[in-house]
Amino acid sequence: MNGADYREYELVYVLRPGLEDATIQGFEKRIADLITGQGGKDVTIEPWGKRTLAYPIGRYYEGFYVLHRFAMPPSGADEVDRTLRFSEDVIRFMLMRNDE
Repeated sequence: MNGADYREYELVYVLRPGLEDATIQGFEKRIADLITGQGGKDVTIEPWGKRTLAYPIGRYYEGFYVLHRFAMPPSGADEVDRTLRFSEDVIRFMLMRNDE
């Protein structure tokens, strides 16, 4: 694959607030490994920490926010989306493509 096949993405997700630090770090690594496994590169992770939600989601009033920035072929985005959608620890997520 050449560079033209890659798209820049930002992924923000909110994890349940009661998770242990080791669980959060393990989840971050799991998502980073999934991204590289789908052909992604230049993965950066920015944990934003626990924050109060703008509105309650289910029974949660706060969550642990994490940002990933990476480049990946468009075909890999579906697998990242599916993994986050079916994870019990994820309250909300948003996968955005950065267009120039």
